Amino acid sequence: MATESQSVLPAALQYFREAARSGSIRRAAERLSVAPSAISRQIAKLESELGVSLVDRRARGMALTEAGERVLAYAERNGEQFEALRSGLQDLAGARAGHVRVATVEGVVSYFLAKYIAAFEEQHPGISVQVSVLGSRTVLDTLRTAGAEIALAFGVTPRSGLVQHARLDQPLCAIVAADNPLARRKTLSFAELAGARVALPDQSFEIRALVDRMAARLGVEFARVIETNSLEMAKGAVRNSRLLTFLPRYAALREIASRELAAIPLRERPLADTSVTLLTSRSHAVSPAGRLLLDALKAGMATYKRTA
Repeated sequence: MATESQSVLPAALQYFREAARSGSIRRAAERLSVAPSAISRQIAKLESELGVSLVDRRARGMALTEAGERVLAYAERNGEQFEALRSGLQDLAGARAGHVRVATVEGVVSYFLAKYIAAFEEQHPGISVQVSVLGSRTVLDTLRTAGAEIALAFGVTPRSGLVQHARLDQPLCAIVAADNPLARRKTLSFAELAGARVALPDQSFEIRALVDRMAARLGVEFARVIETNSLEMAKGAVRNSRLLTFLPRYAALREIASRELAAIPLRERPLADTSVTLLTSRSHAVSPAGRLLLDALKAGMATYKRTA
């Protein structure tokens, strides 16, 4: 659904901005919970009103024209100005009310984020929270473009423009069914898995980038049976077969506890040193309500470290 900041823009501009951010009318429709035809109509309407072509439609998505880039910049500026206005008004209200947008990777939702946001809501009933579940790369893009105030990303190295507030060490593991012979292993070398039949997260996940880099470095090839944008799909496929996947252990805690899946740590350091990071952007101010939630999540991550 459209965020509150989007509501200050005309519908055609809202839909165009989301399509431009997503690079695809179909993906924009999914994020806005509308039909793709509705987005196409609104973009066509905007092009007609402005008298210019804004997008080049292609078989695999779309690209912005020069005019489209200018219109997107206008829409982003207006959204940011509205956020700044809302932040100032929330300061006046003492953060008793507000709306906070969070972008997060899928794996932390069920075991961590849902728990602490539910507790936060009980303490701050006047503050609403919108959570977008995305791949790590899209999480960072959303944070940079002010589509979210707070982000939880996997496998992110420190970089300019981002503020790191807390991190949880989450080594990458080979995930297999509990009755798979590999489940008895204490650790595994990545090279030992050469030729394995795998269900892999797609390119939107930083997990996939880590796996691909290590495979190229060691000359390891897999039989890629399934590629998916859903960790639940990857886990389900593994749970019901002899396939394996690569995930941080936290992403399969429920299935490990119920003895449906097993997580075997990988010995290679680039895979063993990965983590989930709590981030904000240096270029966008965090609202008073956002700061309250940020503090709650930092405390939650510290608690998880002590009890993990």
